[in-house]
Amino acid sequence: PFVVICGGGGVSTRSGLTSLAGSMGSMLTRAMALPATPRTRGAFYGDLEAPGALERMVRTTSLRGELVLLHGNSKRRRLLLNLIAQLNGLDIDHILLLAFTPDMCERLRRNRNGAVGCAHSSHLLPPSPLAATRPNATKSAAMAAALAAWGMADSNYRHWLAKWRTMRRLLEARVNVLALDSDVAVFSSPYPHLHGAFRRFALVAAFDTKGGFANVNVGIVYFNNATAGGPVHSIMLEMERRVEAALAMPPPQKVPYGSLPGLFWDQNLFNKALLSAMANHALSLPDPAGRSFLGGGEWSRTHAAELRRLGDVLKTWRRGEAAAPPGLSVRPPWFPHRAEYRYWSLRRAAVGADASLWRPVPEERILLAPPWLVSADNAFGHRYKHWLYG
Repeated sequence: PFVVICGGGGVSTRSGLTSLAGSMGSMLTRAMALPATPRTRGAFYGDLEAPGALERMVRTTSLRGELVLLHGNSKRRRLLLNLIAQLNGLDIDHILLLAFTPDMCERLRRNRNGAVGCAHSSHLLPPSPLAATRPNATKSAAMAAALAAWGMADSNYRHWLAKWRTMRRLLEARVNVLALDSDVAVFSSPYPHLHGAFRRFALVAAFDTKGGFANVNVGIVYFNNATAGGPVHSIMLEMERRVEAALAMPPPQKVPYGSLPGLFWDQNLFNKALLSAMANHALSLPDPAGRSFLGGGEWSRTHAAELRRLGDVLKTWRRGEAAAPPGLSVRPPWFPHRAEYRYWSLRRAAVGADASLWRPVPEERILLAPPWLVSADNAFGHRYKHWLYG
């Protein structure tokens, strides 16, 4: 079974992992033999925004239409290399490390002798002289300048947005993406379950009691045969549209605390776009700085009760149960033999420049994983439960 330990959901990454160091290390020792040298298939290097680079990376790194996407900065380098080693121990090497900077990639190339491939994205960066000749260079330069005006030229928000743009482009290239945050531990291959019991879900993520809006945590996501033009793809486009609309606003002289996450944090954006798709209405775009999403528009105020209901996963989303796979310890009531999951069916996709129209499309379903598939503090099941697995 695939067990994920992450420090999100109200616990900082450092404290979340440090407090589990002893038990996690012993469980990893029992679960797999980690290779001495982490490796990725094909060892691709380069800027994914360069012409043809994404297509070359897909040919080099993906395997039968599957790709594991990792993301982080140099401070997360050891966590990322350890995560790659864990995946290698499960015979998974179709991995792309998307670094925050090209310097991190160059360091990995030198120190790892090309064993670990590393890409970066110049999305939302001022275009270089070479990039200035690319299509949409003028628009890219304007967005980069606006991002700098908001004080985010090298913030985590920019890098997280580049990650979601990369995932959207991979979806359009018909590549299934398993994206894992760096503060994750993998104990067994998830693919037998993602391709088995949960193969009919276009997007797999985790429930999070502190996720906000639709209560979805995007630190672990799997895109499975989602179609270009479909509901999941529409959510990703809506996230990018919201960023463009926010960057079109003149930033205040002093950016209020809390306005940046409200406008540019990927988890915030995803939850708002998902809730918009569930309600078939673009919600409060863009949010006025410092105001809640329910305070940004007449429609949202009028339909506040409906939006709260839609965001209440435990009351609104459909419920299912999945048996814990053989060999996994079960300790009721924290980990019952059969564990719950939740799912939602999306049947419309946004169209138009302002997402004001919604057209019927083939159904795609979103799964919030059971606790034996994704285990986190604020996901399904009992909190602080990860040490119980083994």
